Amino acid sequence: MTRSLMALLLLIASQWGTAALAQEPDWTTRVFKLTVTRTDGTTELGSAVPVGGEKLVTNCHVLRQAARIEVRQGDAVRLAQADLRDAYRDLCFLTLPGLGAVSTAMIDVGETRVGLEVVAVGYSAGKYAVSHGRVIGLHQCECDGGKVIQTSAAFDQGASGGGLFDLQGRLVGILTFKARSGGNFHFALPVGWLRHAAVAGIEAISGEESFWERPGRESGYFLAACDLGAQRKWQPLASLAQEWTQQEPNNPEAWMALGRALMRIDRKEAAVAPLQRVLLLDSTHAEAKWALQQLEFDLGRDLTEPGGL
Repeated sequence: MTRSLMALLLLIASQWGTAALAQEPDWTTRVFKLTVTRTDGTTELGSAVPVGGEKLVTNCHVLRQAARIEVRQGDAVRLAQADLRDAYRDLCFLTLPGLGAVSTAMIDVGETRVGLEVVAVGYSAGKYAVSHGRVIGLHQCECDGGKVIQTSAAFDQGASGGGLFDLQGRLVGILTFKARSGGNFHFALPVGWLRHAAVAGIEAISGEESFWERPGRESGYFLAACDLGAQRKWQPLASLAQEWTQQEPNNPEAWMALGRALMRIDRKEAAVAPLQRVLLLDSTHAEAKWALQQLEFDLGRDLTEPGGL
């Protein structure tokens, strides 16, 4: 790792508690457009977030086989250089000479929670786009530094590498992938992984695939579960979630997947216990609260009050 990059990442780690912004920022200064020309002459569109100094962060999959990387900010187009990357986490750093960006404000550790209102900013299909939504899931991965964020703030191809921000303007995550089937299956990498890079260092560039590119048990139950949910395969999801809860009994998202699947196949009474288990594991889990409130209406009894739990 270069000294300048290490110094920048350490600065990011030290500014974890940056004060809240007074007003919503101009998002066009927070996310830049990328046009990547590959070695075979094809092009790839993406987005990148300036993190301080001359450094940007984006997704490694955007930069695969890159021969030329153009960064557009407003009317200005400049060439960037690929720096180091964490291939497995799909986080890649760029150097943009002369950028001079201020250090990026990031959400505090522990503040990212299900129900948090967020804004997804990126260049979907090459066009600037802002989408509002909330965090609807926090998924475990075999990666230190934070949980993968599922959000209802929609984005499309071209927004990869863009930013997920809270309403105070703090960076919450890096927009990365979505389900091809649509729905609320959009995912961002947590800023905690940037902090991990500062502490543990990151690998040299390699061609390895990231954790999310092979959905299945080997890359985490949540990827397989989200894939089934996006395809509305509720019975297979219920079966997978049963296994997931057995393997990871302290994971609230495993129980959430089971409860959601049971609701979808009209086993409402059976869905109550898994959803209540979610709240026992994470009392702030807004998705579980909303699901139980819906079941309260359908079943005609209190489910979220202390007595109901």
